[in-house]
Amino acid sequence: MFFNLFHQYAHVSGSLKNVLSRQIHYITKQIPLLPVHHVLQPLFSDTINMTKTGACQLLSKKEGQVLEVTIEERMLRLNVSGSYDTETAVFEILRNFKGNLLAIDYDHKRYGWIKPVKERKFV
Repeated sequence: MFFNLFHQYAHVSGSLKNVLSRQIHYITKQIPLLPVHHVLQPLFSDTINMTKTGACQLLSKKEGQVLEVTIEERMLRLNVSGSYDTETAVFEILRNFKGNLLAIDYDHKRYGWIKPVKERKFV
C-alpha cells in the first residue's frame, strides 16, 4: 500500500503527481532538520551542504565507501555505496532517534518500518 503510493509518485508526472503529492503530504510528518542532523553528525566528517530547496546534504567518503544522506522536509534520502555496515549504522541511529520511519528501496522493490510496531498478544 505505502510502497505503491511512493513508487507511483516517483514515476508519474502532471496532475496525478500533484494528487499523489497531496496524499503523501497528508500521511507524513515534517522531519525535524536540526535534531536529525545532530544525531547523524558523528558519521559525517567530510561535507555538509545546504541545498537551494532547504535540504541538508551530508556526505562521507571513507575507505572506498560513500555515504550520502539528504534531509528534506518530509523525507530522508540515503545513498550508500560500499558495505552494508555503513547503511546499518545510519538505520540504527534513526531507529533509536525516531522509529516511525518507513524505509523504501525502489531499486529492489523492498520496504519496511525502521522500527516495527510490536503486536500485542491478547489472551
